Amino acid sequence: MCVGGWFLPPHRSPMPANLISRLFRKKPIKVAARALYDQLSLAARNPDLYGEGRVPDSPDGRFEMLALHASVLFSRLSKRGDQAEETSQEVFNIMFSALDHALRELGVGDLSVGKRIRKLAESFYGRMAVYTGTLQLPEDEQLGVLAEAISVHVLEKDPAARGFATELASRIRDWTLDLQGVADETLLRGELPLPR
Repeated sequence: MCVGGWFLPPHRSPMPANLISRLFRKKPIKVAARALYDQLSLAARNPDLYGEGRVPDSPDGRFEMLALHASVLFSRLSKRGDQAEETSQEVFNIMFSALDHALRELGVGDLSVGKRIRKLAESFYGRMAVYTGTLQLPEDEQLGVLAEAISVHVLEKDPAARGFATELASRIRDWTLDLQGVADETLLRGELPLPR
């Protein structure tokens, strides 16, 4: 058999079947990941969450909200198979590409962007460990511990925002529970219900 100029024995394929399926799957994964990232951004940039006694409307405040919401999504997609893993990775890549772009728009020089992105990635992984660990606690402990984590990381320990920390923790916990009821296939098509 001649395939593209290559002579192969009849029982051989030019590429392993799983590689072929991965090639054809890439485009839908990229489309789904973009849609998931766009929904994450909408959730994280909800104007009702920012202002006096709430999340500081600053680059740091926006990053913290994106990290909080992305942690919930990545936790939901973890250990759900290859497609979920690839989709999560693509969302992560899109998110950090957007952060890179935002830093450049803020005037951070080319030589400093890489260092800043590495620092943001370290912060993100730390936040994700805290948030996902908190959401795995017994239900009666989750709200208080999550509110404290949000107070420290997102609200910069602002005493005026203490009540909002509990409100935001409740919103995130409820969203986490809502996402558990969403089929994997729905999420992997890029359909992400927003927090209530």
